[in-house]
Amino acid sequence: MKARFKYLSFLAVLTIIFTIGLTFASVELPRLLDAFLAKRIDTPDVATGLNTLSDYKTELYLRVFHLRLIGYVCLALIVILIAVGFAREKTGWASAGVLVLFLPVFGHFAATMFFLGGLGFLRLIWLPLLDVSFNLFRLAEVINLPYDILARFWAWAGLYHWLNLSSVVTGIGLLIFFLGTLTWFFARVEKREVVDFWVYRLSRHPQYLGWIIWSYGVMFLPGSNIKLCYELSNSLPWLLSTMIIIGVAMLEELKMKRIHGEAYESYRRRAPFLFPLPRFMAKASAFPLRLMFKKPYPERKREIVAVLAFYTFFCLGISAFYGGLAPRPAKRVDASKQRIEELARMLRDDGNRGEKRRAAGLLSGMGEPAMEYLIALLKDKDANVRAYSAAALGGIKSEGVVLPLIALLSDKDSYVRRTAAESLGRTGSPQAVQPLISALEDQTRDLAVAAARALGQIKHPDVISPLIKALQNSPSSTAGAAAQALGELGAKEAIEPLIQCFEEMPNCPYDSVGTALWKLNSERAVDAWIAGLKKGSWWYPRAFCAVELSKNKLEKALKPLQDALKDESPEVRRAAVLALMEFRSGKTIEALREALADKDFEVRMYAKEALKTIGTPEAIHALGDRKD
Repeated sequence: MKARFKYLSFLAVLTIIFTIGLTFASVELPRLLDAFLAKRIDTPDVATGLNTLSDYKTELYLRVFHLRLIGYVCLALIVILIAVGFAREKTGWASAGVLVLFLPVFGHFAATMFFLGGLGFLRLIWLPLLDVSFNLFRLAEVINLPYDILARFWAWAGLYHWLNLSSVVTGIGLLIFFLGTLTWFFARVEKREVVDFWVYRLSRHPQYLGWIIWSYGVMFLPGSNIKLCYELSNSLPWLLSTMIIIGVAMLEELKMKRIHGEAYESYRRRAPFLFPLPRFMAKASAFPLRLMFKKPYPERKREIVAVLAFYTFFCLGISAFYGGLAPRPAKRVDASKQRIEELARMLRDDGNRGEKRRAAGLLSGMGEPAMEYLIALLKDKDANVRAYSAAALGGIKSEGVVLPLIALLSDKDSYVRRTAAESLGRTGSPQAVQPLISALEDQTRDLAVAAARALGQIKHPDVISPLIKALQNSPSSTAGAAAQALGELGAKEAIEPLIQCFEEMPNCPYDSVGTALWKLNSERAVDAWIAGLKKGSWWYPRAFCAVELSKNKLEKALKPLQDALKDESPEVRRAAVLALMEFRSGKTIEALREALADKDFEVRMYAKEALKTIGTPEAIHALGDRKD
């Protein structure tokens, strides 16, 4: 008896250690790995999906380092591993393939805006699918439905204050895996052929069930939230890996039936396959199998494949509608009093800021029926509620929102004041002109920038003179907003003050002034950008000016752009070499040759591509002189 207790204790400690290690790997290890990979793998500093330039940089990066070929080969090898494992009944091979296929899901922990940055580099495996479309990964969005239902209950019960739902789901999966592993080890020690006790009474495959629930929770674990222009759903990889795991479990059952015969068949009749479902649900889930093959369990590999294919395509079909991929008739907006009151309560009381913003957006879309409720919320004690309500009112085309928003320009919270100013601009109301001019001239309220931008949206003759004055006598940020507004308004009388600004003002917002002059059809815009490339106060306006000069391709921009290849900021050097690439001029070869030795890998990559683009013998010779 003592020996048995020692065995149990040893196995319990062993499986607890294993499970704790898996817990660490699920929650903490991804963040550590992301930081490690981000320091050691060079990736372009771009926001995936932002614009055509970011798309070009991404494509160039994939081509230069042959990443597309690597990604395609990796996915092909994974598919072969799973297929061979299934065909030869090597369930360990198939399970390993599934694990590798699922690993890129951890890319949502990556603290980068580039989809392959940091831990996101694992997504290279999915590149053949990503090349089709990022939206392809939303083809299994229906699998989010159980989590959405649980999340609503979690919020209703107020549990989100104490426990993160995704962590709970992940923990439940690990617990089931732990219990299944402990039971399996104990059965091996006891030399039992068929494991049919403890947790195996509730599921014939508790380890696979634990893995499925664990991986489901991992998808929703809080990751990095700095994805600027792209969102990559993890639903399709989870569905595919889960279906393959279920197939592996079915394959194991065929093997167990051959080895143990009636003993395993008897156990199979007593215990559910994976989930301990109610009898009617278990019958419903087995209905396709009975319909296709007139039997309760698959007995051949092709029957397993057929069942898995049916359920996979069934989920994909439903997801086309659930995930919004298939067009659906537009719903009539429910602007009933009950619905408006419900959304107003959500905006006021919900603890989640995202839900507050969503409620405010829905109220704004309802128009004037919701206006009274939003105006009332402008007096709420929560600054976020006031700000979201003000933003919502800006989307309602009614003069009734103007005076309440004007009153909010004196709110004690600066975020609320700025939001009110921006919303006044969106109304386009002449009533807002004088209050916004006063806000523009009053530096004490931290409103000048928002007021200038708002005035740029109101087509009114009285706004030009105050904006020119702000351009001449305000700090750089306010002057930049004023320049943008003057450009948007098409104010020709602002051309001379704008030229004077970049010629005489020490801290001129060169990027905004150049853009305004370009919109006003002034050739001096190029001079403003050249000045900004040389004297901009920080890297962003200097890089912006380089990009704009590349669009115009004027000869006088070549020398400043070549000089910018020695700028202290890598962001400016990248923008300069990309701009020179657009000129395709032999005069830039020497500067590009030197850029091949730049300490920043992006500058080197772009310089190499620029020389290839020029394509002259001298440019090709320059490429041979220095190698990356």
